[in-house]
Amino acid sequence: VTASSPKPALAVGEEGTTVSLTVPKSKSVVVLGANGGTGRECVNSLLKAGRKCVATSRTGVIDVIESGVQSQDLVKPGVADVTSFETLDTLLSEPDIGAVIFAASASTKGGDAVAVDKLGVLNAAKACIQNNIPRLVIVSSGTVTRPDSAVYKLLNFVGKGIMEAKIQGEDAVREMYTQADCRNKGLGYTVIRPGGLTTGESGGASILELNQGDNKSGRLSRADVAELCVNCLDYASTFDTTFECYETMTAKPVESVGLSNIMKSTDPTAFVSGKERTGNSWSELFEGLEKDC
Repeated sequence: VTASSPKPALAVGEEGTTVSLTVPKSKSVVVLGANGGTGRECVNSLLKAGRKCVATSRTGVIDVIESGVQSQDLVKPGVADVTSFETLDTLLSEPDIGAVIFAASASTKGGDAVAVDKLGVLNAAKACIQNNIPRLVIVSSGTVTRPDSAVYKLLNFVGKGIMEAKIQGEDAVREMYTQADCRNKGLGYTVIRPGGLTTGESGGASILELNQGDNKSGRLSRADVAELCVNCLDYASTFDTTFECYETMTAKPVESVGLSNIMKSTDPTAFVSGKERTGNSWSELFEGLEKDC
């Protein structure tokens, strides 16, 4: 297996059916929240990977398409309001959709934290399961399980309950995907918990560290978050997993990462959780991730 040519991975469902745990390149990928900072980067990453993309917003007007800078033959606009299950169900009932990337988050016009980051995520998961969409990728947040941390407290205060909403949404999605029907059909999810978000181009797999346990974090670009969202579709190792991500050189324990990010430190911690993942390719980076259940 290589980053450029991953092999389809198969699994056997509980009823003896053989199902794929990766998303074929021939399938379209829906981006929810395509006008947001991370959503726009997801559209760019999909097109760079040669994947067809349905870029959505509440109005159907997509900035990257209106600007005329994207390949018109690979990307098309779509209407989706994550606070409305009906709009998601209608969109995902279209044929040839292989994955959904949930890059939406609370905003003044789009809805508050509960409406978007909790209930919106549940709407997306329900619509994916109902329409047999192989993979749902959710962009969440690092430290989301650490209400004792300064980062959680700050983000939850500024975001009016956003961290609480995110973890409630995560937990409910993980529970939904434990259904036997999901396993038999090869329906799964990936929850990605980025550290502090920066601008700039992607540095690629080799500069990143993944972790599980929510005890380390750091910083990374939105472009690298998008690359994780897109490339995880190629690997069975990311199926039904939750992981944190950040640049290796910015890694710090959750207890001190807030100040480190403010100071833009590039002095990585000596702390080792035992669940770190690094690699020179996406396959190496994702290898060994622990399944949630």
